[in-house]
Amino acid sequence: MTFLAIGPRQLPRTEMVEVWLDAGSGSTGQRVMVPVKRLTCSDLDRGEGVTALYEYETH
Repeated sequence: MTFLAIGPRQLPRTEMVEVWLDAGSGSTGQRVMVPVKRLTCSDLDRGEGVTALYEYETH
């Protein structure tokens, strides 16, 4: 399953990073720690600012 996540544009070299995950269906999201290796920059990201839009793959 893939979720949209907002996190720092420059990902840390550590294994985990805190991101905000979209809960979908009009619900509020939540901040969670996720493995950096499961984040890929989304095609929807504009490449600007200090945060980036990622796709988080759970499996």
